Amino acid sequence: FGDIDMPPFDKSMVDGYAVRCADFASGSPALRLVATVAAGAEASRPLAAGETMKVMTGAPVPAGCDAVIMIERSKLD
Repeated sequence: FGDIDMPPFDKSMVDGYAVRCADFASGSPALRLVATVAAGAEASRPLAAGETMKVMTGAPVPAGCDAVIMIERSKLD
């Protein structure tokens, strides 16, 4: 089977928060939690500026997300 990503989508490798790196350009932002994405589910919409979504291990990351911050490294939980 070689180099095949399974499942075949961008997924979170940890329980954490989906973010946009651009939101961190001027330091540590206060992000608004807008949704939770469980494994096997999909985000209902893309991630917008100033927002975060909680994602579980194996869950697809929302469009617009370019990083996931581990729960252990966040101040939200």
